Amino acid sequence: MHFFTRAERRYGQFERLGQMPGLAHAFSTRPLNISPRPGGDWPERAARRAQMALDLELDPQRLCYCRQAHQDRVAIVDDARSSGELAETDAVVTGLAGVPLMTFSADCPLILLYDPRRRVLGLVHASWRCTAARLAERVVRAMEDRLGCRPADLLAGIGPGAGPCCYEVRADVLAATADLPGRTEIIHERAGRHYLDLWAANARQLDRAGVPRDNMELADICTMCRTDLFYSFRREGEGCGHFGLLAALRAG
Repeated sequence: MHFFTRAERRYGQFERLGQMPGLAHAFSTRPLNISPRPGGDWPERAARRAQMALDLELDPQRLCYCRQAHQDRVAIVDDARSSGELAETDAVVTGLAGVPLMTFSADCPLILLYDPRRRVLGLVHASWRCTAARLAERVVRAMEDRLGCRPADLLAGIGPGAGPCCYEVRADVLAATADLPGRTEIIHERAGRHYLDLWAANARQLDRAGVPRDNMELADICTMCRTDLFYSFRREGEGCGHFGLLAALRAG
């Protein structure tokens, strides 16, 4: 992952996906809190989301953003007039150019899926609950079944999130993820404590869905370690703010 600025606003971007001419994408970083939660400074946060779209040369009036619920719903944006909130949605897919999509995090990895052949885009909020529900795999299937993508053509980026170095989990998460493939790869035990590797868990889901490992890019940035760059609920607690991933298919 590399970083760039627009008028002193710092953004992160996947290296390989950043070289795709048909794709625009970026992660916001601190101090930009762009959380979609209602209340407080909501108008200011909405203005920051709009500015982020403008910084990527996208139309903020067409922005569709997820109001996440840690569930397995996949929204398909197929109406060019769509904009605004996607309620109770943790993943979104579109084949429409010029429609910015956005999802948010404060420790959960955000995943970008891009098909340069069919020109289809997908975003996934990969919280532990969404990971347990195999949401990343479901999004690949939706891209395949609804928009004609071939999983082997997809490029994937797994964004910053609480890493296996820090993301300690307890019995409820261990039970919820017990059936995920590659158990020994995604659960690590150290000094009697268990740590979940959400990066590896989602990479295995994408692999299982047919996305080649060579097509996957990992940001490899732990949000709990790097609170100078990203918000972390685990480190900072309630009300810490959210960073976001914004992406769109470019016209032409």
